[in-house]
Amino acid sequence: MVSMKFKTLLVITFTVLSLGVNADLKKAIDYDQAGEFDKSAKELYKISLLATRGHPRAMYEFGTMHMKEGMWVVHSKETAIDWWMKSAKLGYAPAQFSIGASYIGGIGVNKDLEEAKKWLEKAIDSTYEKYSKVAKELYTLNDLDNI
Repeated sequence: MVSMKFKTLLVITFTVLSLGVNADLKKAIDYDQAGEFDKSAKELYKISLLATRGHPRAMYEFGTMHMKEGMWVVHSKETAIDWWMKSAKLGYAPAQFSIGASYIGGIGVNKDLEEAKKWLEKAIDSTYEKYSKVAKELYTLNDLDNI
């Protein structure tokens, strides 16, 4: 006979495997706006689960959920920055860009142009063309070459 503990582990393992890495905040928002709240909740759950398991994109999206009011979690810029930082340290360019921009504006962190420069340079050097381009524009606009 299979123990209850083993059955629970099996269910958790199956759930995690079935989630894959396809959690998507945009999809969750679209579902929510379409009134498909169960589907939206499922996407948000996948994001939170994957974030706590170290998936860089999910960490970034989980942070974004904390940054914006009305995103189904407690609004906290500091918590958002923590999640973005975890993602940025793993090399995720959207998070690197967001951290850099946050340091420029003092959003959720103390304004620090040296830190902004460091994170925007990482985003510029990334293979994410969109974020590389925008990071370079923000870098130039704020004259970070002279820091």
